[in-house]
Amino acid sequence: MNWLNKEIAERWREEGRRYASEINEYVRIGTETGWPEGLEPPAEDERRSIAGEIMKMVRAANQAGEATTLRELIPPASWPLTAAFEEQLQPVKPLTFLKDRSLLVQAFDSSGHHMVYVVNGKGISVCTGISHAGGAADGEWTALADEQGIRIVRGMTAAQEGEQVVRFLWSDVKRQLKEAVPNMESLADIEHPEQALEEIIPFDEGRKVLLVSSYGIYLLRNENKAILLHPDHAQRQEYEMEDTYIDMPHGDVSPDGKWIAYGSQSSDHMLQELKTEALFTIYPISSYPHYSRFSKNSEEVWFNACHFYNGATLKVPLPHLKQNEKCSETDEWPVMNEEMRVYAGAAVKDGQILGDAYGYLKLIASSGEEIWRYFVGSTISGMTVSHDEKLLAVGTYGGMLHLLRLDSGEKSEYSIGTADILELDRWVLWRNQEPLRW
Repeated sequence: MNWLNKEIAERWREEGRRYASEINEYVRIGTETGWPEGLEPPAEDERRSIAGEIMKMVRAANQAGEATTLRELIPPASWPLTAAFEEQLQPVKPLTFLKDRSLLVQAFDSSGHHMVYVVNGKGISVCTGISHAGGAADGEWTALADEQGIRIVRGMTAAQEGEQVVRFLWSDVKRQLKEAVPNMESLADIEHPEQALEEIIPFDEGRKVLLVSSYGIYLLRNENKAILLHPDHAQRQEYEMEDTYIDMPHGDVSPDGKWIAYGSQSSDHMLQELKTEALFTIYPISSYPHYSRFSKNSEEVWFNACHFYNGATLKVPLPHLKQNEKCSETDEWPVMNEEMRVYAGAAVKDGQILGDAYGYLKLIASSGEEIWRYFVGSTISGMTVSHDEKLLAVGTYGGMLHLLRLDSGEKSEYSIGTADILELDRWVLWRNQEPLRW
């Protein structure tokens, strides 16, 4: 281990233990006592002063093939590093788990284009030519986007792509969109639409795909039909707007494939039942709609709207909505959280794991009760959970991919939060450098 500086590594461990212990106690007291005036926070984390030396060791340990030893001697952390390496940071977005528990994750190449990696216990490799991907709720179907179009494959693993069942060519999609959205710039006018995508969600055994992009939210159907869901075309024309560009696009498909939820910064929360095409408008309880996610049993949809770095999340019970067949601005929906600006989330049987702008994960039950919280150290950029709910993949704007064991039943002395979960692995996917395992 020629790469190891024992003195700096020991300083890193001691300060990490000290800071985690003190910040956990500070939060516990504040939560239990209502954050009284005069409650003193712990001293600042001093590890920032040795961030450069730590990253040198991380790189050298990877070159020596000793990432496991590195993790034992220098427990990973994000917040002491991000300020020292701001120019190299970039958002990392976990996309979907595959049938063999491998993970597809998106980052960027040296020219700033989206690229997709496959990550598993053996290492990391590039999915050549793929710029975006997404998975169905059951894990059986995977959507892969490239320059030619989107192909839906079944049973993909790290070793093989699986069986192609549907293919949507961009040439066909663009032509259909030009017909559906005439005289207005849309995704059809983008030279590389695969680079503009935020989400790709295949469903109905791969016959349908929800596309979420900064140039609109679309539904693709296997019968060669592309539909603009949002923004509303007629409304844009009425106000003489020339394109379909939207900020903060987001969307989700219910696990049973019966509902779509979507929206953007300037919209309300939108909810559509696919069979009847009934469209419901849900009024947000904060400023700007930012997030939507269905529950694992398809009985609820959670919507978040943000205000700066904070926000509020409400829950809409779908059986109640169907019984009433309409909703109004006076409807009061259950509030799940009144603090978080939610960037990403994952539905699990116990509720939803929400990731916020401050770098916290919180598991919140359907009742609104917080079950646990866990700090990853940087603004959350993406999240997905394995189909058995044992492994959670979290990406951050600090360029980190965290792989967390949800059923570990224990916690590290270096972790911040109340969750009895363990980080099993971490990848540093910084701009213009080779991936580093930590």
